[in-house]
Amino acid sequence: MQIQTIEVFSFKFDHHYRLGGHTESPNRFPGTDYYFEPQWKHAYSRLTESCLVKITTNTGLVGWGEAQSPLVPEVPATLISKLMGPAILGLDPTDTDFIYDRLYHLSHARGHTTSYTIDAITGIDLALWDIKGKAENKPVNQLLGRVVNHRLPLYVSGLRRPELADRELLAKEKIAEGFKGVKIFIGAGAKETLREIEAIRTAIGPDAELAFDAICRHDYATALQIGSGLDQLNAMWFEAPIEPEDIAGHAKLANNIKTPIAIGEPLRTVREFEPWLALDAMQIAQPDIVRCGITGGQRIINKVTEKGLKVSPHIGICTAIGVAATWHVTSVLENATSQEHQLDMFETANKVLDTPLQVESGKAIVPVGAGLGISVNEDFVKKNSSETWMVSL
Repeated sequence: MQIQTIEVFSFKFDHHYRLGGHTESPNRFPGTDYYFEPQWKHAYSRLTESCLVKITTNTGLVGWGEAQSPLVPEVPATLISKLMGPAILGLDPTDTDFIYDRLYHLSHARGHTTSYTIDAITGIDLALWDIKGKAENKPVNQLLGRVVNHRLPLYVSGLRRPELADRELLAKEKIAEGFKGVKIFIGAGAKETLREIEAIRTAIGPDAELAFDAICRHDYATALQIGSGLDQLNAMWFEAPIEPEDIAGHAKLANNIKTPIAIGEPLRTVREFEPWLALDAMQIAQPDIVRCGITGGQRIINKVTEKGLKVSPHIGICTAIGVAATWHVTSVLENATSQEHQLDMFETANKVLDTPLQVESGKAIVPVGAGLGISVNEDFVKKNSSETWMVSL
């Protein structure tokens, strides 16, 4: 079996992520769909964007993958169509480790070892695992190991309502529906942040899981103040408290608060996780499978579990292709925490599938079909893609 054709889609669907619960797009960059969120330093899009990959073999098997790219999906798409795709034509699609390493080393000596480069590799990697499962007529999780859980406990990621009272009500409703907890994003200072976290804790009760993601906003002193408050509120974790380059700062913070530090979204490879592990700068690892791939993700998971860390795969802005891949990986983890669930994104994410992924009573139902266990609505993908590319033998 050989890789015969690779198609790449710059997917852009008219749905706003609304990180802070608002409907506007403030500080929008001229001529683009991108803008600054009011309380954060980072750019977002008023659309749901991603880079989707379809690989077809000479035997007719088809696999779908996704390179998570909430901004400019044309970048990984270009890397795949101009460089990576041609580099793997004719290869055995089931040799996932070999292909991952081949693609990684294409620009390794030039310093392109993270960011969009690994995102592009991920799009290919997920599609190859989809093919690999179909070739063996097994779900991907059965290829990864013993399936621990076919129904994954979920926590709601973000309470995307503009007013605190509405966020408290939503949190309370979701816990009543069976979700294990919530993770909140607050871009304010320490005092206001702790006030809201305390309000959410009161709303959901003392036993529900409560995590806080600062999205790399704070300096060390502010993070320490918030972390000390989280200690008193029995927080599940403190995610991305300070700049992701400051590994020593995270290690210092981890040594001075009881709440576990969770990191992973900015990182792509096992090499990037290694210095964090060396300094004990995280207690919960959050590899994002739609950014590091299943192959890369397995390497990260193996390394962090050797250190005895818990694993909580991250899910950000992506389609149900990436969600399905993540659920397969999570389902075989012995030490997994609850799985992240993007409540306001889920309906949109499912639009790329003929049959949507299912969540019941706060639990994700892992697909059981061969490969990723999904059927992609290619007409919908094409209709909502601004550009498409194809490479073939």
